[in-house]
Amino acid sequence: MVSSLRRLSGGADRVARILLVPIGIGFILVVFLGVLTRYVLHAPIVSSIELARISFVWAAFLGASICFKGEKHTQFSFLLDALSGRARGALKVVIALLSVGFFAFLVVKGAQMTQLVQATYFPALGWSQLWLYLPLPLCAAFMLCHALAFLARDLRALARGGEPGGTA
Repeated sequence: MVSSLRRLSGGADRVARILLVPIGIGFILVVFLGVLTRYVLHAPIVSSIELARISFVWAAFLGASICFKGEKHTQFSFLLDALSGRARGALKVVIALLSVGFFAFLVVKGAQMTQLVQATYFPALGWSQLWLYLPLPLCAAFMLCHALAFLARDLRALARGGEPGGTA
């Protein structure tokens, strides 16, 4: 089960990385062209603000997913650092459980919110606002996969009496 969750987490991470590159590059280009056309050519591209907003939200959530997978996100590790052995392992399991609950909540509420805004449209682009809200449930699902892999890894290490951590 641990290896299956690790593969699922790795697949989600690969998808996030593949999506982030063109979206990040697109975000930079849209903002650059928006500034160029507005301030240099004095003929702004009206839809550039909406495109920049959509691509920024996608890049932020995909980046958060990638950071969470690599365990590079902001952590308050002073309590973990103060503990050792089984107490540290138990706390890591509790943190993983809380993460699973939080990301499951985000998947459900994000999907509900995405459905609610699906029928509304961006004025300049004419696109559904679904594209602005979709990164929340999608990337929360990615992070849920990572959190489940961390939980399985840490439970296994705790059961074996070892120190939880490492790669999930």
